[in-house]
Amino acid sequence: MSSSNPGSPALPAGTLLLLMALTALGQMATNLVVPSLGRITADLALELEQAGLILSAVLVGIGLGQLVVGPLSDRHGRRPVLLAGLTLFILAGVLATFASSGPMLLTARLLQGLGASAGLALPRAIARDRFAGPIFLRVMSLLTLAMAVMPGLAPVLGSGIAGRFGWRASLAVTAACGAAVMLAVLLALPESHHSRSRQGGLVATLGSYRKVLRNRVFLSFALGTAAAIGGAYAEVAATQRLYEGVFGWGTLAVSLAPAGYALGFLAGGLLAPRLRRSPAQLVQIGTLMMLASAATFLGLSAAGLLPAGLALGLTVLSQMGVGFMAPPAIALALMAVEGAAGTASAVLGAVHMAVGALGAGMIGALPLPVQIGLPGSMLVFALLAALALRKP
Repeated sequence: MSSSNPGSPALPAGTLLLLMALTALGQMATNLVVPSLGRITADLALELEQAGLILSAVLVGIGLGQLVVGPLSDRHGRRPVLLAGLTLFILAGVLATFASSGPMLLTARLLQGLGASAGLALPRAIARDRFAGPIFLRVMSLLTLAMAVMPGLAPVLGSGIAGRFGWRASLAVTAACGAAVMLAVLLALPESHHSRSRQGGLVATLGSYRKVLRNRVFLSFALGTAAAIGGAYAEVAATQRLYEGVFGWGTLAVSLAPAGYALGFLAGGLLAPRLRRSPAQLVQIGTLMMLASAATFLGLSAAGLLPAGLALGLTVLSQMGVGFMAPPAIALALMAVEGAAGTASAVLGAVHMAVGALGAGMIGALPLPVQIGLPGSMLVFALLAALALRKP
């Protein structure tokens, strides 16, 4: 059991902000360059269809890296693994800033994702080490919100940076942010995991994975949240095709839609604790919101009765549902596993990334018009979430 208890003093605000910054670092690095993708591909002679690799390289690195940093932190402590990851993140950010070719940039972005994986997986493990009960649930809610809102906010910031200083400045900012966060970790984040064992090597690592993957409660919440995140990624991936291609919106209006999604998630995450319901009840409410918004979206769209504003509103409602259910479900998943918080967080993050990538890829792969394919995908993922969470 965590050394903390529900009566523990509140987490210091500075430490909480630092954990939130660590959690958001990977998403910031991924999405800050979104407004510059066209310019980057032109300057580095990449094919236009390779622009998405500039984003996905970081996500692949984050997904794979978590599977390594989680078990390492269970054996050697959170702080040294976190500092190593941040060092790699900074160096890779510098390499990306000065990349002279497409392959060099993609390699640097992959390495940056590997470094960022420590910032995503380990704050959850640190929170699990230090807190339990209502305090842990509140911390996990804020960490999840920090990760979720960044994809909507980073492109807006990146557009301003690139417009004034060029796309390389956006990549330099990622390295600078990593350096600032690393300095804060050195000064203000002590080791939190003290009851660890350095024995066993690969056998111990595999044992940790076996312990996590055999835990049915953990798997239920992990798969349920992964399905919710898959639907959210599908919504983001379909934004341009839906609002520009179908509804004829301009570039600025289209670019603001993801910010609306992020605000929906944020609203759900902030509103849910105020309802004074149990975490399990919040998970159920959020899942129902996802199901209702997806079914309504699909029905109205199939009938040709869906204006652009209502489509956006229903998507924001779906994101609010994710904001309701994801933070408590993630917390409940980690609380279900004792003694392997780093590994559990790693598995959770890797599953989220894999299903998120599946959701983003479905929109382009489905042989359906986007106004049908998007709500259909949302409904499928919502149903999968409901099924996974049926008996946690």
